[in-house]
Amino acid sequence: MNRSTRLAVFALAASLVLLSGCAASRPQEGAEPPKRQLSDVMDPNDRSLISEAYDPWEGYNRRMYDLNARFDRYIFNPAAEGYKRVFPGFVRSGVHNFMRNIREILNIYNAALQFRFRTAGRSTGRFLVNSTLGIAGLLDPASEMGLYYQREDFGQTLGVWGVGPGPYFVLPLLGPSTVRDAVGFGVDYAVWYYVDLFGYRSWASDQPLSWPTLLYAVDMRANVNFRYYEMGSIYEYLWVRQLFLEFREFEIAR
Repeated sequence: MNRSTRLAVFALAASLVLLSGCAASRPQEGAEPPKRQLSDVMDPNDRSLISEAYDPWEGYNRRMYDLNARFDRYIFNPAAEGYKRVFPGFVRSGVHNFMRNIREILNIYNAALQFRFRTAGRSTGRFLVNSTLGIAGLLDPASEMGLYYQREDFGQTLGVWGVGPGPYFVLPLLGPSTVRDAVGFGVDYAVWYYVDLFGYRSWASDQPLSWPTLLYAVDMRANVNFRYYEMGSIYEYLWVRQLFLEFREFEIAR
């Protein structure tokens, strides 16, 4: 793939993921369908547009991708669609805001470890404003004040420190990742577990079937517009891999 084509593909990757992020910022309306499909700007079945990637476990990854697709089709996505039908927009908005607010601790410490102190300060300000004026995060007045949400994670932190992504790795249920990002996910989970904001984790773990954790997962799925095997390409696995890896590079370099 030549440089100009790579830039075009990367721009598309960034725009598609950013569209998902924009939809997630308006949970009361649900995730919006993409305004443009991949086929509108290029031929998704043109294999020459797809870059090679370090994927030594491709056999396992493809099988896990298919299992994740089946889980999403028969369980995860129907649960998310049912959630959107049953609960009114203001309830879903409150849930989404609350879940993002308790995640701010991860944004704060990762931004600080990356020496992005302005981002860390903004995330701290968001947490303080939304935890007080926003009634423990159910509302998001911080965004109205110009303190916009910016997601950070330890996988990004490792990337900023110069750690390479390692092999591409499809995680069960969670989807595309790399060895670096999988390690980062484990570190972030440990921090979230031990820094128990509002006593949420202790309370959630005591609930039947840990329904708050399930609600968190369903809320995330309800705000992502991706649907497996609807890209219109026989190379969907390769496209998803490329878009994920390109966008992670963008997140680390921004």
